[in-house]
Amino acid sequence: MHNLHFIIVKADSASDAASEVESEISNWGNENNWRSIGGVASEDGQDDIENHDGGRWGLSFLDELEEIPKEGSYFARTVAYVQWLVKDPVTLEYQPWATICDFKEGITTVANHLMNFDLENGELHELWAASRNIKQLYELLGARRSLAKGNDLPEFYDWQFDQTGVTDMTATSDGKQRYIVFLDMHS
Repeated sequence: MHNLHFIIVKADSASDAASEVESEISNWGNENNWRSIGGVASEDGQDDIENHDGGRWGLSFLDELEEIPKEGSYFARTVAYVQWLVKDPVTLEYQPWATICDFKEGITTVANHLMNFDLENGELHELWAASRNIKQLYELLGARRSLAKGNDLPEFYDWQFDQTGVTDMTATSDGKQRYIVFLDMHS
């Protein structure tokens, strides 16, 4: 399965940003968790890379999405995409697989699914799936709260590169501007 994880770094160029990410995550994963870097978007929109290393997601994947504006830099459009990901509706990715229009309804749906679990004959996989949905709701709620406090790129599933999410490495990177690096993670 492929996941798109966004990594924010400060760098002096798009290629430096890609190198910074490659260096930071070099020890992450194994032969079953390989990765490649796709698009690299610069905050000023002047130094972008469509697809650095043959990743599944180059910058132009944003051109195909109806949920975000077609105008603006790829950085601004990526910010809009991340914000769209953390807002309603919520799609539960595991059983009971549902798209919920209201966040509280998502919590209720998972709670009801757990309450109806048959302790004698229920499939243990259902409990695992519920835990994954709860983790997703936890991550999204944290990102929503961060967004409400004015953080334009809220972290969620940070440092969990095998999940769709955002990791901010700007505190440990140097450079003139922020870049968003599209990490294609296969797990």
